[in-house]
Amino acid sequence: MKMMIFPGEEPEETIIYKRSKHKAKREAILSAFPSEEVHHKLSEAEQICSECQHELKEIGSWTVRKELVFIPAQIKRLDHIQHAYKCKHCSLNNERDKIIKAPVPKAPLAHSYGSSSIVAHSIYQKYELKIPAYRQENDWQKLGLPIQRQDLINWQMKCSEYYFKPLYDLLKERLLKQEILHADETSYRVLESETAKTYYWTFLSGKQEKKPITLYHHDPHRSGKVAVDFLDDFSGYLHCDMWQAYKQLSSATLVGCWAHVRRKFMEAVPPTTKGKSLSKQGVHYCNKTFTLESSWENLSNEERYQRRQRELKPLFEEFFDWCRNNQPMVLPGSKLGKAVAYALNHEETFKNVLLDGKLVLSNNQAERAIKTLVIGRKNWLFSQSFEGAQTSAIILSLIETAKRNNLDPEKYIEYLLDKLPNEETLTDKERLSAYLPWTKEVQEACKTKEKPMKAA
Repeated sequence: MKMMIFPGEEPEETIIYKRSKHKAKREAILSAFPSEEVHHKLSEAEQICSECQHELKEIGSWTVRKELVFIPAQIKRLDHIQHAYKCKHCSLNNERDKIIKAPVPKAPLAHSYGSSSIVAHSIYQKYELKIPAYRQENDWQKLGLPIQRQDLINWQMKCSEYYFKPLYDLLKERLLKQEILHADETSYRVLESETAKTYYWTFLSGKQEKKPITLYHHDPHRSGKVAVDFLDDFSGYLHCDMWQAYKQLSSATLVGCWAHVRRKFMEAVPPTTKGKSLSKQGVHYCNKTFTLESSWENLSNEERYQRRQRELKPLFEEFFDWCRNNQPMVLPGSKLGKAVAYALNHEETFKNVLLDGKLVLSNNQAERAIKTLVIGRKNWLFSQSFEGAQTSAIILSLIETAKRNNLDPEKYIEYLLDKLPNEETLTDKERLSAYLPWTKEVQEACKTKEKPMKAA
């Protein structure tokens, strides 16, 4: 059927543009950066027609392409010039002149190349990009700053001792007042240690905490005394693996990690098994547990608690009965035997997730925090001294806590090094609280830059 067009009317044409998702995403990313125009014009000599020799007239211009340009880092010198003022009236009426000098902010390290921005960037390179000091050394010298790796290490240790440690202690105090924590530990190497291994411990806030904190602690030992000393009389819920050290916490309620249970049954599955096996049945029970929990993710804590009582509790009972019934049929020393024994030996601890809707099935949050340190360990290899290892624990704590509060960690470290040296004392907890990562001033100064929106 043809569309009729009456006299005097012009036909309407509808044009539909289809923009690919890739193109829209690219445009969104490009628009997030400041722009600078580069104009490509003909020179005066070229603005002559080659045929008639008359002058060319510009008729328009348009954007041919958009590209991103990398600008290498640079170092510049700031000369802090202090101005002085004299009160003529007071000077005339007194024996001595009255001179007032404008205040000058203190540097974090006196008589040092290590300004707040340089120290913050060296910390960012080491703990976020995992670049050890000996590899940073070449980059700084390439920029014209003749510093050695030992300078970088000393700056970080001194800043940690002077400024970061008081804030770390305050964060620890706040952490131990929270209701739900996670914990994990991993080995480390310190050259000046008498033992072959030392240990990093991590203690951190639960998933739903509004003021989340992640702390690291370095210690020569992995015994229960470390957990007891650090957590003191913590009486809340503690998500952890079944390492015996945590059992010495008399006031805490331990919550076992079901990811560990599933992992042990998965490791017990024979690689050649095609059909059903006891190991696969154990994995199936665990998978069903996680599937149910995932379906309740958007429920309120009370609703999640009620659903767990109705559906998860019977599933737990069925799983542990299955373990008891099959335990006599498996070899105790086999992988399956160890998986079954692991589940039964800590049955009550694994069931503790039913006690509160805010608790979670796994301790993956702590394992991710430890993984951050493990990745760094592969690059740093070791620490020379205990002081160096503890410095890393304190700095990592500030960085990971900043990230959990949606801060740019480098901005936050620089902010602290700009502000804390100018405080009269760092023992005043009320004053120090202003530098915690969730405060309004810190959020406004150090907020992570928003990522470009994804194309629809």
